[in-house]
Amino acid sequence: MRSAKKPKLCSRQIQDRAAELISPIFRPSSSRKCSAPVLLQVVLTAAANIISLFGACLRLGTISDQTARSELKSRLPKQRKPLEAKLNHALREPLPPNTRRRSRDLAIDYHEIPYHGHGPKNHVRGNKPRSGTTTFFTYATACLIHHGHRYTLAYTWVRAEDSTVEVLQRLLTEVGNSGVRIRKLLLDRGFFSVAVMQFLQERNCPFLMPVVMRGRKPRRGKKSTGWRMFRRKPAGWYRHTHRHKGEEVTVRVCVSYKSYRHHRTNKRRAKTLVFASWRVSGAPRDVRDAYRTRFGIESSYRQLGQARIRTSTRNPILRSFFVGLALLLRNLWVWFQALWFGRTGTRECKRHRNDSSSGGCWPYLLKEITTTKRFLIREHNCLKNKGFHSRGF
Repeated sequence: MRSAKKPKLCSRQIQDRAAELISPIFRPSSSRKCSAPVLLQVVLTAAANIISLFGACLRLGTISDQTARSELKSRLPKQRKPLEAKLNHALREPLPPNTRRRSRDLAIDYHEIPYHGHGPKNHVRGNKPRSGTTTFFTYATACLIHHGHRYTLAYTWVRAEDSTVEVLQRLLTEVGNSGVRIRKLLLDRGFFSVAVMQFLQERNCPFLMPVVMRGRKPRRGKKSTGWRMFRRKPAGWYRHTHRHKGEEVTVRVCVSYKSYRHHRTNKRRAKTLVFASWRVSGAPRDVRDAYRTRFGIESSYRQLGQARIRTSTRNPILRSFFVGLALLLRNLWVWFQALWFGRTGTRECKRHRNDSSSGGCWPYLLKEITTTKRFLIREHNCLKNKGFHSRGF
């Protein structure tokens, strides 16, 4: 029996696929300073090399950074909603058709990018000090896991005035537009609140999230109360009514344990894991293992940082576009990886992650997604011959 042949992909196919996904985001423009292919290549070069637009223009030598910035602002939508709608539509394009055949687990989490400037207070959110600042541009994403490949289905910019329920509603609306059915949501502890659990129960959406420990700590002669009492309970399922500020919600609580070896003492220890859930069943060990798959969304944030254009602008539209572009390039990498390795998933990907000749690694795609400088100079000279003018370096 013959083994299945892997599809042959060249750099041009990868570049055409990237241009096919990103070009519809830009609005048509009659500017004579910069054409759409040149602007697209400047943006891709900046993302692939993790540099700013200024650095990309300096490296390519075709247009100035001011021209690239002005053209990018004029070609992008002016408001958040149309920009996110176009980017979310592009994120769903590389999704394999068989992901819609049955319901899937979805992971949702926040991603914070430190901001050290003084912009409008509504654009940034405050949090604990990190990287020398307490203000962050925050984005929420929904990630799908399919045969070991993680696709980002939707993302949204989270402002200071946005509540957690509003963020969830925007993400679930975009997930519904993709045609993917949700089996259960794997949420971070940042979503642990009565309002979120009530909202998900009204939408008839199963969820699983870790519990934020609240209540009285155990003292001599007094037992712990609230959520802390589940730390002393054996592994299993329980019912609990969570009350907060006059509102209440009833959920099922799963208590599980994990064993680990301490990195300093090298002694075996046990840790109690408490989850709040609704319409989720299974053994406590299976629930614990199911929630572990959620941590793959952290890998998408690490790769987002490896393809995000660096900037110090206060413009939230540009920043949101740079984040969406990085997620789009990552989805393209996942599509390329799934096309190359098929359903074998992470096993072959781990085997070839350091092999650039196989094309299975993330830096390889970022290298191949940018065209050569010769093509850009040819495009730039063609514009000059047609009467278009732009200042180079």
